[in-house]
Amino acid sequence: MNRPPWREQVETAAKTVLPGTPVQRTVLLGLLLLAAALRLWNLPHIPYTHDEISALLRIFPGLVDTIRKGVAVDAHPPGVQVFEWAWTRLFGMDEAVVKLPFILMSLLALPLLYRFAFAWCGGTVALVSTALLATLQYTVMYGQIARPYAMGFFTTALLADQLTRYVGSGSRRALVGMALGTVLSAYTHHFALLLAALMCATGLFLLDAEKRKAYLVVCGAVLLAYLPNLPLFLGQLGYAGVGNWLAPPTAQWIPDYLWWLAHCSVLFAAVWALLLLASAALRIRHRETIGPVWAITLVWGLLPLVIGYAYSLWRAPVLQYSVVLFSFPYLLLGLLAGLRHLRNGWTLPVILATAAVAVATLISSRHHYQVFYRSPYEAAIKGTLATAEQPDRIALVDAPPEKVAFYFRHWQVDTTALHFHNVRGMPLAQVAALLQAPGTASVFLGLTAGAAPELAALVQASFPFLEERHDMEEGQTFLFSGMPVRNRVEDRLWARTITPEAIGHADWQVDAGLPTDRDSTMAMAPRRWNFTGREWGILLDLPVYQVAHDDNDVIEARMDAAIGQGKGLKLVTELRSGEVTTFYRSQSLSEPHAQGTLVSAIPLADLPGHGQGQRLRVYVWNEGGNPAQVSLIEVRVREGNPWLYGLFQPLKGTLKYP
Repeated sequence: MNRPPWREQVETAAKTVLPGTPVQRTVLLGLLLLAAALRLWNLPHIPYTHDEISALLRIFPGLVDTIRKGVAVDAHPPGVQVFEWAWTRLFGMDEAVVKLPFILMSLLALPLLYRFAFAWCGGTVALVSTALLATLQYTVMYGQIARPYAMGFFTTALLADQLTRYVGSGSRRALVGMALGTVLSAYTHHFALLLAALMCATGLFLLDAEKRKAYLVVCGAVLLAYLPNLPLFLGQLGYAGVGNWLAPPTAQWIPDYLWWLAHCSVLFAAVWALLLLASAALRIRHRETIGPVWAITLVWGLLPLVIGYAYSLWRAPVLQYSVVLFSFPYLLLGLLAGLRHLRNGWTLPVILATAAVAVATLISSRHHYQVFYRSPYEAAIKGTLATAEQPDRIALVDAPPEKVAFYFRHWQVDTTALHFHNVRGMPLAQVAALLQAPGTASVFLGLTAGAAPELAALVQASFPFLEERHDMEEGQTFLFSGMPVRNRVEDRLWARTITPEAIGHADWQVDAGLPTDRDSTMAMAPRRWNFTGREWGILLDLPVYQVAHDDNDVIEARMDAAIGQGKGLKLVTELRSGEVTTFYRSQSLSEPHAQGTLVSAIPLADLPGHGQGQRLRVYVWNEGGNPAQVSLIEVRVREGNPWLYGLFQPLKGTLKYP
C-alpha cells in the first residue's frame, strides 16, 4: 500500500530531538535568544496589567478559598489561578517573580512549535514561523502577562508537538506528553480547551490503525481528568461572556486584527504580503496539496476564530485577540506552507529581514517598551504618595478601589499621611466639594480606564493652571495649581467662551430676549442670564471637524450657574448625525438654591468614527422654567491622549506629554 509522503516526513522528524541541519539549528538558537531578549527586557520594571492585578486579588491564603472565591467568580478554568496561588506563596508577589514563569512558558513554546512546523512543512517554514512568533508584539506582549495566554500558548504547543511525535513514532512517551498537554490546556483557558479538543479529534484521522486503540484510551483518561472541572465549566457558560465591557465584533474586527499583526506599519505589512504571496505562488507552482496541513490550518487555525466570532454575535461577546493566540501559530503555518519550496539561498535573508523589520516596528512603530511598561495605576499611586510631603496638595484618583488597595498593600504604603480621595463612581458635585477643602493649593489627578471624562475640566475650573500632564495607555495624570506656575502646560486647543458681558461671538446663539441681571448680594458681581420662566436660550451648534481634529480629543463644556427652588437647570452636550442624536450627556446642580460649576465632556476616543461627520450641540436646558441664572458658558477641546488605547490600536501620534 502506498504511504503518503507526509507520513515519512513526520516519522523522520519525530526521531530527532531538534530536527534540521546545523545551520538551521544555529538560526533557531539565535531566534530563541532574540525572543528571550524581547520578553525579558527590563524584567524588574514590567508593571502589572489590569487583568493581572484582578487575578492576584483573587488569591486567598487557602487553596480551597482560592478556588471557591477566586475561580468560581471568574470566566477561566482554575489552572492558572491555582498555579499563581502556589507560586506566590513560595516566591512572593513582586512583578518580575510572578511574570517570570509565564515568560519562560512563552519561550518554551517556540522550540515545540518549531519541531511541529518542521515535521509538517520542513525547516524553512519552521524558521520563518519561529522568526514571526519570536518577534510579533502579539506573542511578546502576551508572553509578558501572567495570565492564561502564555500558559495556553505553551500547553497547546506541547500538545501539537507530542501529538505529531506520536503520529510519527508511536512512542508511549509522546502519548503521555500529548495527554499532559491536553489536560493542561483544558485547565488553562476555554479556548485552549476548544483547540485541544479539535487537535485530539483531528489526530484520530492522522494515526495508523494500530495506534488508535491506545490513543482512544488516553483520550478517555483525559476526559476523566477533566470531569472535576465540568460543573465549574457549565456554571461559567452561564456567565454569557464578558458582555458588560466587551462589545460584539463588527465587520472591522478582522481588518483591525490583521493591521495589528502588522504592527500598524506599512513596512511590516509589506513584509507580510511578500511572505504570503511567495508562499501562495510556490504552492501553486509546485501543485502541492498536503492534506494534513490543510486540516491543521482550517480546523486548528481558523475554526476557533470562526467559533469565537459566531459565539460573540449569537450568544455573548468573547472574541478578543488574546483568545485566538493559541490557534494563531497553526493558521500561520498553513499560510506559509508554500515557503518549503523556497530556494536555500533565500532562506536566511528572508528570516533575517522578517525578524529585523518585526523588531524595528515593535520598538519604533508600536513603541512597545514605552506603552506597555508604563502603568496608569502605578502613576496614580506615585502621584498620591507625593501628597505626604505636600500638605497643601490633595490627590484625586479615579480607579477601581481594589486596584488602589492592592498597590497600597504591595508597596506597603502608610495611607494615614496621604491627602487622597478615590472618586471612582462619585457624583461630580461631591468631587467639586472636595476641591473646596481649605488650604488646598494644588490638586493631583490620576485617571485610569473608565474614569469620568469630566474630571480634568472640573478640577481645572477651580485650579486653572496646569503644571504637569503625563499620558499613558488607558490613563493620564495631571497636576493643577490654583496659582500661576513658571512652566504652565497648555493642552487645550480650541475654546469658545460666552458671558452676558461678551455675547457677540458668532458661534453662539443667544435669544435676543433673554434677560440679564446681577446678584445683589455680591459687590461687583458679574451679570447673569436669568432663565426664570424659560427652558431654552443659549446654544452652540457646530460641525465636530471645526472643533476637534484628532481621534482622542476630549470636548469639554463648562457652565457657572445658580438655581432657586427647582433642580431643572442642565448643561447639555450632544452629538447629532442629521436628526439622530448619537451622544447625549447632561449635568445639573443637585440641590435647590445651589450654585457652582457644571462640566460635561465628550471623549471622542470612545465614539464610533470619533464624532467626525456629526454636529456638536452645547446648550442650556432649564427644564420646568424654574428660577435659574447662568453667568458663563465655555466649550474647550482638550488635546487627546494619543496612546490611550495604544496596546491594541494604532498609536494616534507622538506622545507630547510623556
